[in-house]
Order: sequence, then structure tokens, then C-alpha cells
Amino acid sequence: MSADLTAYVEAAHRGADWLLSQQNEDGSFLKPDLQADVYHKAPLALSLTGHIIEANRLLRWIKANDLGECGRLKHFDDGLALYKSNWVCQGAHRLGRFDLSLPAMEHILLCQAPCGGFFQTHELNQLVEPVCTAWAGVSAVYTGHLDAAERTADCLKQMILQQPDETRFYFHLTPDGKLITDEGAPFVDGTKPQQAYYCPGIAMLFFVRLYLATGEGAHLEMAERLFDFSLRCADDRYSYPTAGKGAVAAALLHAMTGDERARDAACTFADYLLCEQRSDGWWCNPHSDHIIVRLDHTAEFIIWLTEIAGALGAA
Repeated sequence: MSADLTAYVEAAHRGADWLLSQQNEDGSFLKPDLQADVYHKAPLALSLTGHIIEANRLLRWIKANDLGECGRLKHFDDGLALYKSNWVCQGAHRLGRFDLSLPAMEHILLCQAPCGGFFQTHELNQLVEPVCTAWAGVSAVYTGHLDAAERTADCLKQMILQQPDETRFYFHLTPDGKLITDEGAPFVDGTKPQQAYYCPGIAMLFFVRLYLATGEGAHLEMAERLFDFSLRCADDRYSYPTAGKGAVAAALLHAMTGDERARDAACTFADYLLCEQRSDGWWCNPHSDHIIVRLDHTAEFIIWLTEIAGALGAA
């Protein structure tokens, strides 16, 4: 499969143009009838497409309005709150806004569970899942907290090694690290389409990032295990909105190992995004066209297209 890297970057810029059309003068994205989390991915999306002023304006708004004591960021919904905080932390850190990223990281570290994973908030601490865990681990890599990142790796490794069925990926752990596989426990079902592919995908991306930071082969091995699982999933495994995190990880895997299967996976997702982008630049979800979804997906897909293009271009 050939990759049209220029088309990927151009699509990202069209998405950024639409995102900018939704931004308020103060940098925020909130509106009187839209009091919800719609900004946490935008700092990185805007900066990757060259909109440095607008990205910094948004970060200034976040610092003034949402940064609380001990670095805790305010969110309108506590579900996956730490995941959202990590997006802000990473976007700020990559822009050199350490006045926001480092306080946010101090709070993130306070949410690390005994098993090395991360809770959604201090209060939502009954289980550990890979979204908050892996993304906090990536933030730990960016900010130099490699001890915390290695503990995260230990947690996600146990999640992988405890899997009882090669066609399923269970993704809830107890705080002490036991995989929850009871009846009713959530899992990615590789035999069915339209799954939460981001659960193994975000763990794969974390292991790739940690391998780049440490050179430890064990981390690359875990990423490759997760990639192999993705290839056992349904045909839409890299052509569905939830596949972006795994696609970026696949692009990086190809850059590091030369695995052509990983390159094809990344291109499949990027080509899917090209087909799904609306004429004025935004993306929605097949199941929702709400403005919050447009804002969230567009910011995220801008990032994935630029990350995939960068990784494949370097390779």
C-alpha cells in the first residue's frame, strides 16, 4: 500500500482550519449551550499544524480557568478525566508551556494505583483501565518520570499476559492488578466489528513511546504482541474511528522495525480518514454528529494524520 503523506498533512490542515473557525477569541471552545470538555486535544492539534498563537491562547485560557490546586484540571465529566488531563499535559509540554504541563503532571502522578496503572480520578479508584493508564504513562515519558512510566509498563504487561482468550482483550484491572474477566466484564471482541480498538491501541502506543525513551526490548515486544492482536480483529480494525491510537503506534513500529504489515495498517487508517473527512474539514463518528463529537474527533484526527505522516516519512 502506498502512502500519500502529502494528502495526510493537507487533510490535517483542513481539519485545523475548521477547528480554528470554532475557537473563541479568548482561546476557548466553550459556548453557552456547549458546557462540556471540547478542548483537551486541541492544543496539540493546533501546534502540530503550525497554529502556535492559537494553541498558546487556548493554553492560557486553560491555565486561567481550569488549573486548580495541586495541578488538578477541572473537567465537566469525571469519566476518563485523567485521560483528558494528560492530553492537556502533553500538548502544553510539547509547546514548552511547563507552567501548565508540570503542575498537571504532579497531579497525574498522584493518581497512580498500587499496580502501576492510573485511576480516572482520585475518587473513581475502583478499577484501572488502559486509556487513563497508558496516556498517563506517555505523559510520564514526556516529562521524564521514567520510574512511573516503568511501573505503568509493568501494569499493562500484566494486563496482556493475563488475557485468557486470543480473540479477546479484557481491559479492566483491580487496583492491585488482577484482570477482571467475570461475566459482564468489558472486552474488545476480535470476532466482531466496531470495537473499542483504542483500548489495546493506546497501550501499544505507550509501549512504543517507552521503547523510544529507554531502548528496552521488552517494551517493543509488548507493542508487537498488541499489534499481532489487532491483526486478529475484524476487518475494520484499522478503518474505524477508534483505531487511531493503534494506527499511530503501527506507523512508529514500521519506522523502528520495518514491518510492512504495520505500515499497511497505518496507511489503512489514514486513508480511511481521508475518505471520511467532510468538505469543510471536520470529522464525525458514524454513531453521532453532535458538535462535541465533531470537535473531539477533528482535533484527534488532525494529530493522528500528522503523527502517521511524520513516522512514515522518517521511515
